[in-house]
Amino acid sequence: MSARRERPVGTARAATAAVTVTTAGVLPAYLVGVLWVQVSADLDVGPSLLGLLVAAFFGTSAVSALSAGTLVRRLGTVVVVRLASGTAAAAMLLVALATPDVGVVVAALVLAGWGNGIGQPASNDLIACSVSSGRQGLAYGLKQAAIPLSTLLAGVAVPLVAIPLGWRTAFGLGAGLALLVALSVPSARRLGTAGSSSAPSEAAGPFRRAPLYVLTVGLMLGAATGNALGAFSVSTAVAGGIDPATAGVLAAVASGVGAVARVVVGWLADRIRTRWLLVVAAQMSLGGLSYALLGTGVEALIVVGAVLGYCTGWAWAGLSTYAVTRMHHGMAARATSITQGGMGLGAALGPLAFGAVVSAGSYTLAWSATAALAVLGGLVIVLGRRLLLRERPALVAAHRERRTAARA
Repeated sequence: MSARRERPVGTARAATAAVTVTTAGVLPAYLVGVLWVQVSADLDVGPSLLGLLVAAFFGTSAVSALSAGTLVRRLGTVVVVRLASGTAAAAMLLVALATPDVGVVVAALVLAGWGNGIGQPASNDLIACSVSSGRQGLAYGLKQAAIPLSTLLAGVAVPLVAIPLGWRTAFGLGAGLALLVALSVPSARRLGTAGSSSAPSEAAGPFRRAPLYVLTVGLMLGAATGNALGAFSVSTAVAGGIDPATAGVLAAVASGVGAVARVVVGWLADRIRTRWLLVVAAQMSLGGLSYALLGTGVEALIVVGAVLGYCTGWAWAGLSTYAVTRMHHGMAARATSITQGGMGLGAALGPLAFGAVVSAGSYTLAWSATAALAVLGGLVIVLGRRLLLRERPALVAAHRERRTAARA
């Protein structure tokens, strides 16, 4: 019986753990967003606090992600993954049980942001170490699709839980869900090592931070523009003359299509050998086109821009993680702690900057600036990739071998 209990759980269980941990990690922020009408009425605060809470969550995530690689090396991947889910549960329980105090809610979102920050690179490492190499693209795509899934869960909580039972009950149920996720993560012994080795590999060259920092700037710009899309697509549609209810449906459909796009791109990454970071750069640039369409104020173009934006400008997150981990065998947590930190910072600053530009100018100006930043982000990705390949000569040799084989 003991031998059976120690049998590796396989690719599906490891990928499921990474997806559920990611869902639980971002759920506190999205619950606050969709339940804000009830929360703000109970706490007697205005809408400006919501922006502060979202910025606090993603800002803390960006900072804490930088320490994830160290935590994984010291505590182990599984321990950090469980800690991340447990932190999300504690944060949501704190909100559910706390007296009407704004300070407590802010502290809870900061705590949740810390857990999300360490959980993202740890779950990346979980996939890199436990999912077979031929399925890692799909696994990363599913993991990043978990973020729209969190939005869906938060939205369902409004009519099913928050309205009949109160917003505190919704946070309590969210805490229970996150706790179940923490308890369901398999042990390190059962996860096995189907993917890349858990030991750092120097075959492609030593670990270099400088190229990753350049790449991270591009990912930060992409995350800033993508999160602005998520935060302001509805208000942009309403300002363009679309009915609020229809605008909400548009956002839900576009987000759903974007989640599917993340999974499909990951699935393709497992089957097609190509320069995937260049594909990420192309997705960001196409996202720039979609943002420009949103700024036109024309209803039909706003619809096209919203759907196209989710399918391109905000569908590259899983693919970028897949590419970075493939270039850093055995160092997934260490490498993605840097890139994830940049993405978290961009996710925090993007909506704040967009809102400031809208307040000072217009949606047209804000979306034009967003489009320009998306294209710039794509160009920086190209530069970061070139620097990474320069520092890792074995990767260059592998690319040349694949090109030669393709021509033959």
